[in-house]
Amino acid sequence: MIKVIHTLISILAIVFFLEACAQKKEQKMIYLSENYEKFPYDIYEPNKKFEMKDELREISALTYYSENSVLCVNDEKGVIYKYNHKKKEVTKKYEFDHPGDYEGIELIDSIVYVLRSDGKVFKVENFKDKKKINSVKRSTHLNAGNDTEGLGYDPNTNALLVACKGSPAHSKKYHGKRAIYEFSIEKNELSKTPKYLIDQDQIRKILEFDAYSRFSVQLMENINPSQGDITFQPSAVAVHPITKNLYVLGSVGKILVVLNPAGEIQAIVKLKRKIFRQPEGICFAPDGTMYISNEGRGQKANILKYRFKQ
Repeated sequence: MIKVIHTLISILAIVFFLEACAQKKEQKMIYLSENYEKFPYDIYEPNKKFEMKDELREISALTYYSENSVLCVNDEKGVIYKYNHKKKEVTKKYEFDHPGDYEGIELIDSIVYVLRSDGKVFKVENFKDKKKINSVKRSTHLNAGNDTEGLGYDPNTNALLVACKGSPAHSKKYHGKRAIYEFSIEKNELSKTPKYLIDQDQIRKILEFDAYSRFSVQLMENINPSQGDITFQPSAVAVHPITKNLYVLGSVGKILVVLNPAGEIQAIVKLKRKIFRQPEGICFAPDGTMYISNEGRGQKANILKYRFKQ
């Protein structure tokens, strides 16, 4: 009898130990700087999940449209999709250009801006009227080698933010960094130098300091070594409407980096693969509600909705 009791105690001790380790690991999935008290979303528990039909299996970006709708693009067609998450379906389609690798979208007032991976920015006016729709393409000094994938809007400067998944510049000046440029809406041009630079070494040091990382598995799957440093490659960017922090999403590396307006890292969130199959888009509602889109990768794409915890 005593032996049985000892065995039960040992089993319970092991169970408690494993649970404690699991909780410890879960806590370490989110790094916070000293000045950043708490990440304001339950990132591993979305409040809603909306599955996309085949036409948006390659959803590559989204932007807030209304309380029940977002605008999306995929990386194959020059079409803007209006997705109603209350009806759970695409309710409108607006063709603005030829097929291409479209990776970013932003709605500012009544004008839609779309980013292509070769650095070109499309200004789409009257997008809701097929007869009056007007799409103007603007070239920048960035190209396919920079692999521009993220497009956000900063209302404080009235400028678009263009994040490079690939090379940060045309020279080795920003080697080891990831670059985010500023596109002035008023001047209709891209800044010559990056507005923000994210240091890959700093991210690695933070994650190593964390001591709990599954990067080795995450990074070696379906990654082309020619893309260079694969610690973090931005796929989407958005400015939080309340905190004014910059959220930079990386499908490669499976992390979400939060910067303050000065460009300092406030948080790094490791994204679980079972939830974030291929995160390519991020946007916010005015009340801070966050939406993250995942491409399908052989399955159904989805949009995840998160309530903001102030």
